[in-house]
Amino acid sequence: MEKNVLFFVIVFFSSFILAALVTPLASKIAIRNKILDKPGLHKTHVKPQPLLGGMAIFIGFAATMLLFLDVDEKLVSMVTATLVLLVTGLFDDIYDLKPILKLTGQTAAASIVVLWNDHLFIFMLEYFERFYIPGFIVFVLIIGWIVLMINAFNIIDGLDGLAAGTAAVIFLAMAVLSILTGGNPNILGVQLIGLGACLGFLIFNFNPARIFMGDTGSMLLGFVLATTHLFTIKYPFSAQLVLGSIFVFAYPALDITFTIFRRLNSRSPLFKADRGHIHHILRSLGFSVRKTVLIIYAVNVFFAVIAIILLGLDIRPVYLLFIGLLMIIGVIVVFRKLLAISERNGISSDS
Repeated sequence: MEKNVLFFVIVFFSSFILAALVTPLASKIAIRNKILDKPGLHKTHVKPQPLLGGMAIFIGFAATMLLFLDVDEKLVSMVTATLVLLVTGLFDDIYDLKPILKLTGQTAAASIVVLWNDHLFIFMLEYFERFYIPGFIVFVLIIGWIVLMINAFNIIDGLDGLAAGTAAVIFLAMAVLSILTGGNPNILGVQLIGLGACLGFLIFNFNPARIFMGDTGSMLLGFVLATTHLFTIKYPFSAQLVLGSIFVFAYPALDITFTIFRRLNSRSPLFKADRGHIHHILRSLGFSVRKTVLIIYAVNVFFAVIAIILLGLDIRPVYLLFIGLLMIIGVIVVFRKLLAISERNGISSDS
């Protein structure tokens, strides 16, 4: 089939419909096998909810991708790596893996996709050679960034529809960028498939949620978004590329950075779950679950528009410097405000 507008419309709706059809089935299997997310100290739901929503997202994503897109090294490596994450996530959802085992699975998946496509990152290697940074360090940084994004989505998956909706906004922003910059049709297909799978699942996951995606889904979304973005990059490595990439993943990156900063500041364990994330802080201000999620959706759309401008247009260096300074000042102000609210409302890493 020729890759025209109709092709991409079919790809999107195929993923959407498949995820929407599989999600109720995944819920029934989870309930039957008692694969449930039980209420806990750092959780907001009050009764057990079926997990395995991530399986529905995976099926909608992988099946549509393999059915419609041209099979190449990028797609094969992505599917292979997602299978590793799928197994890791399922074991974690069922048996609650130790953090080191989860991190091992995440690192293995990221390593597969990066080392399989090492030739795609030559432009990064050439850039860092100027600063006498060896190639293996660059690959470690790329793998580390993917693992960071996997965990960022794992962290924001704390309210009904938050992770799926955030991922949908980012997939849409990436698709717009692919269209504006004449990106690879296969990668555009992956982005639209990811968008469709998220929206199909979101029908059942938006508040009040009837199923959760679990770590299987949140890790999958973080991984696919991170690797898809890497595959989309075709500019010379530059400040504009780095700044634009930060805004693409601004909300999940902001939340995981705030989490690390907050836990180091309070000398709490980095991997200990708590109720101090941005969505918890918003809830402490009196916002309902639905209103909190909608506020964060709006923030994600705002960041997405900035990312599209930065990566889709030619921006003069002086404006990039100005935007970068504003971003740094904004992050400092937001962090101070969030910490103040946390202390005032009795939210801490140990609560």
